[in-house]
Amino acid sequence: MAKWSELPDDMIEYLTSFLPIQDYHRFSAVCRNWHMVAKQKRHSPAQQIPWLALMEMKDTKKRKFYNLLEGRHNYLDVPELHGTVLCGSSYGWLFTLDRKLNFRLVNPLTGEGYDLPRPPPFYKGHIEREMYLDSEVLQCSLVFKAILDYDPRTRSDFTALILYGELNAQAFWRAGSTVWTAITDLPYVPDDIAFYDGKFYIVQSPCVDNYSAIYTFEVGTHPKATKLELQVPCRGDPNYIIEDTDCSCTDADCNCISNCTVNYLVGFSGKLHLVERFLEMTDHRLTTEFVLHELDLEGNKYFTCQHINGHAIFLGASSPVVINPSVYHNCMKDAIYFTDFALVFSESYGAEDLGIYDLIGKSITRYYPQDVIHHAPAAPIWFTPNPW
Repeated sequence: MAKWSELPDDMIEYLTSFLPIQDYHRFSAVCRNWHMVAKQKRHSPAQQIPWLALMEMKDTKKRKFYNLLEGRHNYLDVPELHGTVLCGSSYGWLFTLDRKLNFRLVNPLTGEGYDLPRPPPFYKGHIEREMYLDSEVLQCSLVFKAILDYDPRTRSDFTALILYGELNAQAFWRAGSTVWTAITDLPYVPDDIAFYDGKFYIVQSPCVDNYSAIYTFEVGTHPKATKLELQVPCRGDPNYIIEDTDCSCTDADCNCISNCTVNYLVGFSGKLHLVERFLEMTDHRLTTEFVLHELDLEGNKYFTCQHINGHAIFLGASSPVVINPSVYHNCMKDAIYFTDFALVFSESYGAEDLGIYDLIGKSITRYYPQDVIHHAPAAPIWFTPNPW
């Protein structure tokens, strides 16, 4: 029988394509030959389960990440992340904002980075009013979400899109530009932004017009926005096809039914999907339910999904990640992994609204240790390691 260390290089390279990143590094430590093959990085690792990007440790300045697959924390000492708030993540890149509002795009595993222009002012058209905001509050609330269209390591002509300011205004930045370009004809107080099938999409909060309006737009010198004819009505509307949660209470102040809805856009399996997140708006917001709709953009119809063909969706203030859990025995199928919605956490609760919503069983369980309280100025986000 041949020795494992003497396997042909092409076979060793092939084996690495099945390994998640943590196993890839262990693989490279087996012997000298395996290390040399792994170092060449000819095959990307298998699809990654995202890590949860958490707080910066005050004593060491290391950034804490929660490795969901192994149920343990990883601590990375990345100088570019020191003193920053994480505003979003796409393709393994993190959007960071420091106290002086220096905005950067950083890959924490490779050290690569891009300096971005300072975000537009929090109060639209009134940069001087920012002087009255506490610097930490401004740092944490200026950029609500940031995403990329393409991985900067594979395309040099990538574009970043942000929701920013008091009304979640929209602006984009193209690689090589020196300023953010504001988009003026898009919805008031949008919930989410996404990139799908070569286009950016924005969804408006259903709290504005009692339905979720969706827009798409093209970046360029004169950005053009188009409102789609497809509209998903708000829960409680006669045209909404999912009944409200049953409640036997007679109290007029009953809070059994969620009283806030947040929308997300997720593209997978060749379709764009609208995900509704229902929350109870107490002093610490708690998620009660998710409902997922498949959007037929050509037929202007939507279909409510009872399952998602065994996939798992990771939602939060980063680009959504969709994986096939069949590769990982400890990842739930037909489930939504979500992060805390709160922008700023109270000292009493920390980030407690972290969980897994079972779309079939309609129940919520935790993936993060109950006894670990996460106190940080900004919400944790999903981060997919990408050293390639």
